Amino acid sequence: MPCFLAPPDSIAMVRRIMAASSDTTPRNRPPLTWLILGERRGDNAQVLALARALGWPGAVKQIRYDDSVTVDFKDRGASLIGTDLALSDRLEPPWPEAIIAIGRRSVPVTRWIREQAKAAGGEVLHIHLGRPRTDLGLFDLVVTTPQYNLPPAANVAEISLPIVAVDSDELAAAAGIWHPRFAALPRPWHAVLIGGPTPQLAFGGTEAEHLAQELEAWHAGQGGSLLFTTSPRTPPEILAVLQGHFRNQPHQLFLPFVPDGRANAYPALLALADDFVITIDSASMVAEAATRRKPIYLFDLPTIAPRKKPGLKAALSRHWRLRRKRRQDAGLAPDLGDRLYDAWTRRGKARPRRDIGQLMKRLTDTGIAVPMRGAPPPKPTDAGPSIAEQEIAAVVARIQQLWADRQG
Repeated sequence: MPCFLAPPDSIAMVRRIMAASSDTTPRNRPPLTWLILGERRGDNAQVLALARALGWPGAVKQIRYDDSVTVDFKDRGASLIGTDLALSDRLEPPWPEAIIAIGRRSVPVTRWIREQAKAAGGEVLHIHLGRPRTDLGLFDLVVTTPQYNLPPAANVAEISLPIVAVDSDELAAAAGIWHPRFAALPRPWHAVLIGGPTPQLAFGGTEAEHLAQELEAWHAGQGGSLLFTTSPRTPPEILAVLQGHFRNQPHQLFLPFVPDGRANAYPALLALADDFVITIDSASMVAEAATRRKPIYLFDLPTIAPRKKPGLKAALSRHWRLRRKRRQDAGLAPDLGDRLYDAWTRRGKARPRRDIGQLMKRLTDTGIAVPMRGAPPPKPTDAGPSIAEQEIAAVVARIQQLWADRQG
């Protein structure tokens, strides 16, 4: 899967916000915070979004990784193994008092930073987003989402969707640029946001055909116009299939992803669409659409069976993982076997497979979205914060309390 850097404008904005937040009284002083960015645009966006929500002073640390290093992540410990120091931002005193990071690549780096700070007499509040794939006890808080299927723990906060921040000024500017191109199309405007295959989800020509057929049936009942855009992960074959179905039909518009900000229609679709059809492979696109308080329809994708590793240890791990999933899907309360597997997961010795079904269930149970084949979602209202906004506010409050407790 290709990697993409966070937009420079977003990084610059967070730098300004964090620097401006440093003028506080000693009693309420927020921690000096480092934001550890990697090479995945979506991951970096989550770190930046949480930083904006907290408003803590600090610094962005862009880390580059050396893919030629073959040492397994679980064997790197607290070290800079696999880090390209020449291309990364400098990691040097003054050491941070809080770290926000995401992804397994960051874990050895953040652990190393924490050790340097400890050796200098400091203590670091360690916040990790997503799934660290190691002992959860290494972190003060892990903020995760349902597809990672982490077991409950005192230091784990599960929210429905990734933390995102949508810039209203950016959306307004994009809407002004693109609205004239959409104006002649009949409403409602349905934004169709297309992702791509993942290691767990199949999304090729066959799945694109199924999507096209479902869209045709769905659109027949909805009316209006379909406005398509792709993502950096969308293979050409998917775009070709969809264009083959819809290019010459009335009230369709294809706006494939381009990296240039002004030419990229995605922000305009977020701003202008009346509702969204989104492929389930991208939780981030769902999260960004959810900020618009418009109906969201999800197109499900078939899962890919995991490759079976040889050996008794792998077979036993697979047995207990699949047993845990079957019981979870059946809605059964955890038994002794489940609790043991969960304990191993907390220790980083077991790793549940990413489970998009759990994400789909959470989104439908909470009313954030519905399947394309499901009943239309209720009309969203502007009364009070949304479920996603409430969850993010709770995470921010929890992190702030962790820091307050540490301050005494």
